[in-house]
Amino acid sequence: MKLLKATLFTAFFCTAGIAQAELVANVPLDSSRFEQMSISNLTAQASQGNDHAQFYLAKRYQKGIGVAKNSLKAIEWYTRAANQNVTPAQLNLGIMYARGEGVAVNEQQARYWLERAAKRGDNRASYTLALIDEKQRKLVDAYKWYDLSARDGMLNEQVRNKARGKIGQLALNLSSSDVAAARSQADSWFQTK
Repeated sequence: MKLLKATLFTAFFCTAGIAQAELVANVPLDSSRFEQMSISNLTAQASQGNDHAQFYLAKRYQKGIGVAKNSLKAIEWYTRAANQNVTPAQLNLGIMYARGEGVAVNEQQARYWLERAAKRGDNRASYTLALIDEKQRKLVDAYKWYDLSARDGMLNEQVRNKARGKIGQLALNLSSSDVAAARSQADSWFQTK
């Protein structure tokens, strides 16, 4: 049963079309500096604890840009950056755990990293959590995450719009008390941030 659940979880993420995160506006930096940096300089800065260098080094290992593709090294560097609260690293790490990219599928770790990114206002993470819960037929939880994804002030307007559409679809399958419970949970989530 556990293997079946992991297989379904992985299959969902391989086909869900969830984009990998780029370092975005909520993390200020001149990204071109890190994107253009040699691997040796990037590795040196990442090893010295530079969280932006860690993120870009992980991204290069994940995608095989200027270095051999290595998901294990991507996980290692994303984890270092994620532990320093680099939100896109938390998002990408959560997605890698969800997909089983470089690691065994681990829904608990996926949720842990996605929730950390969501708490930092990344609605791509809350949207991904909604997709997980919807796929598992946890519709009240999915509604909560879609509601959070659609709120003002969230990072990505395109995701906000997609979440609004999903809210309308889910509402057709939920009672008014389920919707009220989901909204209450979403409000509580923001209050505990």
